[in-house]
Amino acid sequence: MGLGGEFGKLWTGSAVSNLGDGISFVAIPLLAATLTDSATLVAGLSLAFTLPRLLVSVFSGALVDRMDRRRLMTIVNLARGGVMGVLFVLVAVDLISMPVLYAVFVVLGLLETVADTSAFSVLPTIVPARDLDRANGRLSTAQIVCDELLGPPLGGLLFGVAAALPVLVDAASFAIAGLLFLMLRGDFRQHLNTDVAREPMIREIGHSLRWLGSHRLLRLLTVMLSLTSLAYMLPFSVLVLFATGTLRLSPAGYGIALAVSSLGGLAGSFVAPYLRRKLGTAWTIGGTLLLGAAAFLVIAATSSAVLFTAMLALYFFYTTIWSITVASLRQTLVPDEQRGRVAGANKTLGLLGLTLGSLGGGLIADAYGLRAPLWVAGGLLAATAFVALPVLHRAVTAMAPAEEHIGV
Repeated sequence: MGLGGEFGKLWTGSAVSNLGDGISFVAIPLLAATLTDSATLVAGLSLAFTLPRLLVSVFSGALVDRMDRRRLMTIVNLARGGVMGVLFVLVAVDLISMPVLYAVFVVLGLLETVADTSAFSVLPTIVPARDLDRANGRLSTAQIVCDELLGPPLGGLLFGVAAALPVLVDAASFAIAGLLFLMLRGDFRQHLNTDVAREPMIREIGHSLRWLGSHRLLRLLTVMLSLTSLAYMLPFSVLVLFATGTLRLSPAGYGIALAVSSLGGLAGSFVAPYLRRKLGTAWTIGGTLLLGAAAFLVIAATSSAVLFTAMLALYFFYTTIWSITVASLRQTLVPDEQRGRVAGANKTLGLLGLTLGSLGGGLIADAYGLRAPLWVAGGLLAATAFVALPVLHRAVTAMAPAEEHIGV
């Protein structure tokens, strides 16, 4: 059974914009490499993109809860297209510079935060609760195929033709996505009472944070998100050095390993709803953490490129299932009028984990070697699973009457 025409528009818009993201993921660093030989300046682009998201995620969530989410998604994606359009012109007339790229990444980071939070909040409006696992799975499939499998090689190909060409395609992808979101039918406004609508934004945020902190299951999921984000970035911040240095993979071989391993995430996007029905929510969320832990620990111990790729695929399999299940659960449990703020709070803590992981991964690798971040990350995931599983099971069981329609 299909998920309806409105979901089709949302899915297509997400797929198109993700294709543009995958293209720019390769093209923008290649463009930066033509402007500077400094690895620090090129790497700093990631910080320019991430730091604004970390600082404004909670506020973007409050904005999403105050506005028509369809209109907001449309405006933000058209704005992203406009920014990339300006960048295309600057590249075409040879007026591009590293400060310009940094400015573009800051603006894109701010806009993406609003776009992601809006999409998370819109989905439960157009898809019944019982179908959220399937819907999130299909969105994850689109993201993996377009952003990770098709986009990067296409970006490299287009850049080889002309440096400005992938930027133009990315601009067009955002514009098309914005128009598709504009075509969504339904009521995407939050019907707040007059007193709430007049509250200062900071007070609204504080109210939602207190509500999130008082909700046993959502509080646990938020803590787990922070820890899993930290565990992810500890090794991934230096993974290219581990692959090319310790495993002796060529740059092309590393790219192939990443592309092949992303198939694990693709498989996870298809089986997540099935696993949740068979294992229940607690084991799907907590138990799959053990797969991620095992993947990192095996990579830490191996010198085989084949085993390295296979374990990366297993890791992406776990992360996709975990993300789909947690997103569906949060979308079901969080009241519509608070979805933006709660999503913003979760994104903030997730980004904080990524930032700390980036810093910690480099420090640990410098002090103890390139395998050390993998050992630490694997141990952290395993410890999180063993501590969280019994608590998670009790919390999910207590919520079971309210979740019968999505499965526990």
